[in-house]
Amino acid sequence: MSISDVLDIRCIRVNSQASGKTEVLKEITELAKENQQLRAKAADEIFKALEDREKAGTTGFGDGIAIPHCSFEDIDHFVVGMMTFAGGVAFESVDRKPVFALFFIIGPSRERNRHIQILSSISKILLEKSTLASIRKAKSVEEIVEIIRGGSASSDEPVQSREKCMFQIVVQREEYFNQIMQILSSEVDGEIAVIEGYNAGHYLNRIPLFAAYWGEEKSRFTRVILAVTDKAACNDVIRRINLLSDNLENERGVLIAVQDLIYAGGSLDF
Repeated sequence: MSISDVLDIRCIRVNSQASGKTEVLKEITELAKENQQLRAKAADEIFKALEDREKAGTTGFGDGIAIPHCSFEDIDHFVVGMMTFAGGVAFESVDRKPVFALFFIIGPSRERNRHIQILSSISKILLEKSTLASIRKAKSVEEIVEIIRGGSASSDEPVQSREKCMFQIVVQREEYFNQIMQILSSEVDGEIAVIEGYNAGHYLNRIPLFAAYWGEEKSRFTRVILAVTDKAACNDVIRRINLLSDNLENERGVLIAVQDLIYAGGSLDF
């Protein structure tokens, strides 16, 4: 999906002068009400929903990025906006560093899958260091829009083929799991599942022939990710996963297998 398709130009503010998290949330509320979806909703209600989400856990994810978001039962479409801060703003981020670029999302509560997909797609753009650097230097709303269009164009071009492929990724390196899930969730829409598992040693330990090689049973982080995506996005997903490490193919702990699908039907909830 392309973030430029849902980003509302009326909800973008470049070089905000907000001095802290509370002021930022107030400015988000003000910007969000520029969208028709939220004009009838009280500013206090929007602010409180954003504030409550921050109390549940900061949306300042580190590296100068924040993605505040909340949802309402009585709206039908997503409102997506953006703010930048030339000097950075304190946002209680996980790394305690100031935020320089912020997207916000306000959407319908029933559209959880879509909400997660938008979150992941925004994260995908902001994790590109060159794109984030360009966003921080932008001086106008028009510049921001052009940068976002460029950053999302490579993997969000119209798909000519609806052929599908399935990713089967076995992850034993816990430090990679969240990043791989983030990559996949930006490309799939309700077609992803995670299976908790054990490494082979968990079972080989119980076979007398191999017992000598495992003096005691050791539990190891093992999860299997199954994801179905458009075949056109396959190479980009593989590339992005391989970029998680300089030598992922030769490291132990992550196995990626991809296969063409003759048929795929139905969907799952995130």
